[in-house]
This record gives sequence, C-alpha cells and structure tokens, in this order.
Amino acid sequence: MGSIRVFILLTLFIETGSVPLGFGSQVGTKLRNCTYKGIEYPQGSFKTHDCKECVCAGDGEMECTETNCFDYPCVDKVRRPGECCPICPNGQNCKAPDGTLVRYEEEYAMSENVVCVCNKDQWAELEASCKSRK
Repeated sequence: MGSIRVFILLTLFIETGSVPLGFGSQVGTKLRNCTYKGIEYPQGSFKTHDCKECVCAGDGEMECTETNCFDYPCVDKVRRPGECCPICPNGQNCKAPDGTLVRYEEEYAMSENVVCVCNKDQWAELEASCKSRK
C-alpha cells in the first residue's frame, strides 16, 4: 500500500506542481475548516487575531504564535488601537530624575550644575545618567 501512496503523491506533484496539505498517512482524509473564537476559517487560511498569527491546519486546528514585537527603549510607549506592538512616539528616550523625557544621546541640563544624558548604558532602567558640570 505504501508504494501506491508514493505513486499517487508523485503523480499529483507532476500534474499540479504541489501535493495537497495533509495528504499522506490516510488517503482520502478530508481536510477540515477551523473554528477560532466562534468564526470558521478555511483550511490554509492565515489570520492575525489578538496579536497572534494563526494558520488553519488541515486537521481543523488553528495553529497560533504570538506576534513578535521589537522592544524599543522608551518610557512613553503607547499601543495604538488595532495594533499589536507598542511604539515610542517620541523616539528612543529615558527619564531624568526630575521626570523630564531625555531623547537618546541628547544632553539635558537639569540645572545649572547638572547635565543628564540618555545612552545605551541606561536602557535597562530607562533612567538618564546625570553628572555635575565642572
């Protein structure tokens, strides 16, 4: 029976250039649609839903993975309606001790004697590095 299955697969591939998804172990198995959160999707369809990327597999199950978001360093991240990943509307930044937003690699004069800068060394805490002017 195995050689017949291989022959059928080869014939399908030669004739159509592809093999039906899920074809193989059980000849004649019908591929099923998927139901996800009450909505039916056809086999093979792709859907982004709730920040997940999902594909309807031939067994009737939705296979989903979380959307990967780049973690931009900023203290004022916002997530726009309908978007999965947050953005930094003011670019990469951190915060000075007085609460002022400091843009990446820009100096901020917190006072006459103190200057703060936001650089890669502060990304973990998102706090500007400040020092006294001499």
